[in-house]
Amino acid sequence: MKTVLSVDVAKNKSMIMLMNSDGEILIDTKEIKHNLEEFEKVKEKIKEINPQNLTVFMESTGTYHLPVERYFKENGFNTLVINSLTTKNNYDTIRKTKTDKEDCYRLAKLFFVNEVEYHDLSKKDLYVDLKAMTRQYFYLLQNNVSCKNRYKRLINICFPELEKIFKSTRIYDDTALNFIKEFPHAEIVKEKRIDALYNNLYKTNGRNLNFYKRLAETIKIASTNSYPGVNKEHEDTKNLSDMAKIVQNNNNIINELRDKMIETAKQSPYFKIINSFYGIGEILTAEILGELGDITRFDSPKEIIAFCGLDPTIKQSGKSINVKGAISKRGNKYARYILFNCSQMVVKLGASNYPEHPVYIYYQNKKAEGKHFYESLTACSTKILRMLYSMCKNNKQFLEN
Repeated sequence: MKTVLSVDVAKNKSMIMLMNSDGEILIDTKEIKHNLEEFEKVKEKIKEINPQNLTVFMESTGTYHLPVERYFKENGFNTLVINSLTTKNNYDTIRKTKTDKEDCYRLAKLFFVNEVEYHDLSKKDLYVDLKAMTRQYFYLLQNNVSCKNRYKRLINICFPELEKIFKSTRIYDDTALNFIKEFPHAEIVKEKRIDALYNNLYKTNGRNLNFYKRLAETIKIASTNSYPGVNKEHEDTKNLSDMAKIVQNNNNIINELRDKMIETAKQSPYFKIINSFYGIGEILTAEILGELGDITRFDSPKEIIAFCGLDPTIKQSGKSINVKGAISKRGNKYARYILFNCSQMVVKLGASNYPEHPVYIYYQNKKAEGKHFYESLTACSTKILRMLYSMCKNNKQFLEN
C-alpha cells in the first residue's frame, strides 16, 4: 500500500494531508508554517502513524517549496516535486471550486493516478548548482545593463568627450572605469598634470607607456575645450565616480561567475558534446546545461521542445485546424532565450565562415519560404535543440554527425 503526504505550498506556509492508496485520510488537512518547529511536529506525527511506502508530494512553486523540500529530503523522506503545469492540466475541470484544502486533496489524488507522468525537479546533482548560477548570471547581466545606461548618461553630463575617446565597449573596460573613478569631470582632468593622468591609465594593465601618454594628452586636450552640463562641484560628479565603481564591481562578479559556470559545466559528460556544436561557445554551453540539465532524461525531442515552450500551438474550430500556430511559450523562458542567442550566433557565423552549416541552411530555407527574421531564428532554435538532443543521446560530437 502506498501513502502520500500531499503538500499544497504557499508563501511561508503550506497545507498538508496524509492519505493512503485506499483513500483513507490518516492526517486531515492542516496548515503548517515553514519553520523547524512545525516541520518537526509533522515528522513526529508521521512516525506515530508509521505509514507504508510514504512519498512527500508537492508541486514546484518558484522558491516557496524549497524549505519544505529541503527538510523532508534531509530527513530521509522520499520527496517528489513535480512541474506546476502537470497539476494545472489535471486540475482543469468544469467545477471551479478552489480552496487550499481542496487543492491539497486533489494533489493527493493526483499522486495515485498512474497515467500522470512525473517530472522530478528535485534531482540533486551538479545541474542544480549550475541552474542557480545561470539564473544569477542572467539577473546580474540584466541589472548591469541599467547600471551601464546610468553610467553613460552621467558621462554625457560630466565629460561627454570621453565617450568618443573610449569608443564602443571600451568605455566599460577597467582602463576607462579606473580613470573615470578618479577623474569624473572635465574640469578635474583640466587641473591635473599629464603624468597623473597617464600613470592612472598605465597602472590598469601595463600596456606600452607611450600609448597611455598619447591617450592622456588626447584626454587633456579634450578637457580644455569641454563644457559639461554641470560643474565639478555638482552631485552628479560624485554620482559618476560611484557608478564607475558599481559597473566595475558588477563586471568582476559577472566574470567570476562566468568562469565558475564553465568550470562546473565541464563536469557534465555532455559539455564537450554541446560545445563541439559550431557556434556554441563555452558560456552558451554552460547556460544550456544550467537550464536543461541532463538532456537525455527526456524521452523524445518533442518533450524537450515542449519543456522549452517551443512547441507549436494547435487551434481547431469545426473543420478548420491550425497546426502551425505560434509557439506555446509555456516552458522555460530562459532556455528559449539561450537557444535564440545560439541561433543568432550560428546564423551569423554560418553566413561568414560556414555556409554548409545545417542550421544556416535551414535558416535560409525558412527565409525563402517568406518567414520573418525572428520566426526563422525561432525555427532554428528548435532545429538546434533537436540536434543537441540527438548528439547527447548518441554520444556524438558535431563533426561526427
